[in-house]
Amino acid sequence: MNERCAIGVDMGGQSVKLALVDDTGLIHLRQQAPMNPTLSADAIAALLIQQVEQLHSTAKIKGFSPTAAGIVMPGYMDVGRTKLLFAANLPTLSGSDFLSTVKTGIDDMQVAFDADCNAAAFGEYHFGAGRGIDRLIVVTVGTGIGGAVMVQGRILRLWNHISGSLGHVIVNAKGLRCNCGARGCVETQASGPALEKLATELAAAEPDSLLAQYLAQHGRLTGHDIRMAMNQGDAPAQRVVRECGWWLGAAVASWSVIYAPNMVLIGGGIAALGEPLLNAIREGLRDVGQPHTTRHVRVDAAALGPDAGVVGAAAMVMPHVEENGSDLE
Repeated sequence: MNERCAIGVDMGGQSVKLALVDDTGLIHLRQQAPMNPTLSADAIAALLIQQVEQLHSTAKIKGFSPTAAGIVMPGYMDVGRTKLLFAANLPTLSGSDFLSTVKTGIDDMQVAFDADCNAAAFGEYHFGAGRGIDRLIVVTVGTGIGGAVMVQGRILRLWNHISGSLGHVIVNAKGLRCNCGARGCVETQASGPALEKLATELAAAEPDSLLAQYLAQHGRLTGHDIRMAMNQGDAPAQRVVRECGWWLGAAVASWSVIYAPNMVLIGGGIAALGEPLLNAIREGLRDVGQPHTTRHVRVDAAALGPDAGVVGAAAMVMPHVEENGSDLE
């Protein structure tokens, strides 16, 4: 039996993804189920327990013997990681006994919980583009902007088990009001919705553009539309990517004077925009950043893509992967 493996679970507002991962980061089995975020905490716990036990049974049939499951999700946890204090995308779980219910329900494996941003960083450090990087920031850009910091192979946990809300670092104090209540967070300038909002505005201003054509065809603009138009040389689409990337670079500059990273990896759905986005981020970093703290910072694409959550979650509970450090809270 192959025991050098674990189950990784990545919970989100739309789905729960599971994978059996070995200690080289290779995925052997996958499983996914839809998530209804309006379900009660008990119903979501029952769904999760059923999914983990199903994958565990399949793994044993295939000759694997996972002894632990790492479960990650967006949100803030208490010091003991026994209660989910706040989960924006899974609101019924906030303040509930969800974590303890799941832990009790999965009685044939050890279970540990963490934030999804931490899992992405842990996975990239051990199996992805950040291997061996002494001071690493991994950023995931989608509907929001999440991030985690690793220092010498350990997750930096400042409060609620995360490194801080990197997506809510303020980069434009006179900018738009963020959903979090602050003004000018980088999420208002560089998240998926910010990208789509600017693209829609430029499509209206440039009716002959590809963006305008895609908007007329689809009724709204997505990141895929922006990438297609950009790759075909559409000037408004290129401007969208340059501008949003520049603001993300400004955020990297702010993070750099706090965490002094050697490398910043960009993941999440927006990473599909590729080198044009990365170049815009690097430009914003150069324009805004303090040279002493930013000249050595590498900005690259994360390597694990949509598997970052499940791979990192599994890695965090593998006995053969170095422990990820202690809390600083």
